[in-house]
Amino acid sequence: MRSTVLLLALAIGLRALAQDVPSAKEVSARKYLAKGKPYKALAICDRELGPTEGDKRLHVVRATAYNAIAEPAKAERDARLALQAYPGSIEALYELGVAESALGRTDSALVHLRYVLEKAPTTEAHLQLAAVHQTRGDCPAAMREVDEALRTGPVRDPSRTLRLIGECKAMLGDSAGARAAFDSALVLHPRDPVLWNSRGFHRYAHFGEHRRAILDYDRAIKFNPNYSYAFNNRGWSKYKLGDADGAIKDIGLAGRKRGDNPYVYRNLGIIRVERGDIEGGCRDLRMALELRYTELHGPEVQELVDRHCGAFPAPPPAPAVAPVPTPRPTNAPGEAPVKRNNAP
Repeated sequence: MRSTVLLLALAIGLRALAQDVPSAKEVSARKYLAKGKPYKALAICDRELGPTEGDKRLHVVRATAYNAIAEPAKAERDARLALQAYPGSIEALYELGVAESALGRTDSALVHLRYVLEKAPTTEAHLQLAAVHQTRGDCPAAMREVDEALRTGPVRDPSRTLRLIGECKAMLGDSAGARAAFDSALVLHPRDPVLWNSRGFHRYAHFGEHRRAILDYDRAIKFNPNYSYAFNNRGWSKYKLGDADGAIKDIGLAGRKRGDNPYVYRNLGIIRVERGDIEGGCRDLRMALELRYTELHGPEVQELVDRHCGAFPAPPPAPAVAPVPTPRPTNAPGEAPVKRNNAP
């Protein structure tokens, strides 16, 4: 009897120990993430998890990969599955906070990221919390978190930190400080389309310098011809310079490349209403609302609908249609960049 109990205790202990040791597949997936190849990591996770769940440790790895390719809903799902299997996992809570921030649920993101920082303060967690504050329009709080990140240790991606600083300085009205931060970031990564798009939007368009903004958007599109955000921003700057036809062409192309961006429909709606196409403009503005514009960006579009669209009631909701599966993109040149910025 005693020997049976000892053998059972040993088996349980070995099983617990094994759960703390990453499998070869997990190690391989994490290596791909470290190399900036999230789709490779996803392929490993999908095979190993499969319909039978497999190695549950891979849920947090897959959440990290989904966050890296801007699929926050999927990242949130995997982060929650990881927390079910490993309650209190700091890594899973961090990825959950990142996903919630991208989904516009910044209250929840703040709670989870602050908890992560209480338990394991890291530069990345401080920077992610800074990004959440920036999304909420609280740049003083964002800059405080950036300072904490720099005090905590070296940052993994200095250009990303400089971009966040540049965006916040622009939002605070410091055009010279914004320009200095963006220029320093571009010295580090001169071919990064996210940096060019962000500088165009925050440093130039934000201050009404639309011709210079367009030059930056052109660079972003040159380095990534599928960059929807840059097409959308370039279209809006063209409109502000009087080129409404060029604006609609660019913004329409942005919508075809990424139809879930509510700013595309906000921009199209405003342009059409101002050109006299009230019905078409109201259709676009209501689409922006359906895509959670108010939750993500504020009440502007709802106010426009209230002002202009009373004569055009919203159509009844369409019947639900089963989603059509789409093939997963690869890391081939021309794909949308893994990193995104907050520019619409």
